[in-house]
Amino acid sequence: MNQIRKRHFPLLGQRILRSVLAVFLCFIIYFLRGRRGTPFYSIIAALQCIQPYTANMLKVGKKRITGTLVGAFWGGVVLIGSLYLSGDRSTFQDTPAYYMTLVLFAGVVLYSTVLLRITESSYFTTVVFLSIIMNHIGDANPFIFIFNRTMDTIIGVGVAVLANCLHLPRTRDRETLFVSGVDHVLFREDRNLSPFTRIQLNRFIKDGCRFSVSTKQTPATVRELTKGIGLKIPIIAMDGACLYDMEEMTYVKTVKMDEETAAGTAAFLAEKGFPYNINRVEENLLVIYTRGLKISGPPPEKGSPQDALYHLYLKKKGSPYRNYVSAEEDLTDNVLYFMVIDRAERVEALCKELEDQDFAPRIRTAFDNFDCREGEKILRIYSARASRRDMLEELRRFTGAPRSVFFGVRKGECDVVIPDGGGGNLVRELKKRYEPVSLRGWRNIFHF
Repeated sequence: MNQIRKRHFPLLGQRILRSVLAVFLCFIIYFLRGRRGTPFYSIIAALQCIQPYTANMLKVGKKRITGTLVGAFWGGVVLIGSLYLSGDRSTFQDTPAYYMTLVLFAGVVLYSTVLLRITESSYFTTVVFLSIIMNHIGDANPFIFIFNRTMDTIIGVGVAVLANCLHLPRTRDRETLFVSGVDHVLFREDRNLSPFTRIQLNRFIKDGCRFSVSTKQTPATVRELTKGIGLKIPIIAMDGACLYDMEEMTYVKTVKMDEETAAGTAAFLAEKGFPYNINRVEENLLVIYTRGLKISGPPPEKGSPQDALYHLYLKKKGSPYRNYVSAEEDLTDNVLYFMVIDRAERVEALCKELEDQDFAPRIRTAFDNFDCREGEKILRIYSARASRRDMLEELRRFTGAPRSVFFGVRKGECDVVIPDGGGGNLVRELKKRYEPVSLRGWRNIFHF
């Protein structure tokens, strides 16, 4: 019942609270100005400028002010012209000449935004121009409206900047390394990031938070899944087999199989008749070799041992971050892991047999069903030395962080358990730990 209530009545977000504050401040300023102007225009400008990111806020604010100034200028030109030609604006209004003037000058206004290279402000410019000429040409002194209209917009933008820059007093923990799992922690069930999670993570990272992720997926998959998040610290990928820098696109550290173990694993898989992928790092590039499947040949028969692997290849081959090659012989050096995909029961049986091999103490296996069709399962075979926990310690040393906090879903395997992965609980918990409310953070009350 509590979960239903949470879904129907989510907590108020900061954008809503800042918008309400902006509306309140616009009314306060309206009364302080002696009720001059129209607070409606200030409120509209403020609400449009309240943005998740400061850069977006300033960009929208610039568009609003620029559009208002240019539209007000052309509105003034038409008012002066109508007074000069007719001597009385009221007689000019609602005449064919008046409407033709509106049409012609609407084009002039739009063209002026092209000449001034402010086409992104063309909408606001035209709206301001038309509001002056269509609604206030008959006023006793329409130039007062032009002045107030311009001031209202500037006030609204200023209020938005103020509302966006006001924060609760918070301290910042820029020393701790925060690392999150991916599946069932960072993502929703549809494996998409919620807008709330993306916005908050980007804000934390930009503010100096040491944040990274740890996953069994390859760096290529992480790049696809975390699109829109500016991860600056290397990630732990391939279930601890590598540490990868997303910005530099380099492997900071890898844990490879020894050649004897790799040769034994390859021979075992071939003996059992399973095609497989060999994931190797060559000159800082991940190359996926397919063994037992010719990716350049005709598609394998449906239901054959090669079918599942070929279907996965078709799904992944279009990525610019993956490089597939058909292997003519077993490769035993620079191997990060082997991957097998087939029907779940066959893969599970294969794993049990693998545990009885002489080299079993030197390997570690892990199941996955990411990107699988119904009834299929993936088996990955790593070096026993590849560990996410060990790689987390390596990442902590690499960043110079004195401590780390790992967010996951399984108690005993992480420092903080995150329920309802992808529902925003990760960033809420991260916020409590990275920037807790404290009077010691009074200096941070006002900042961009």
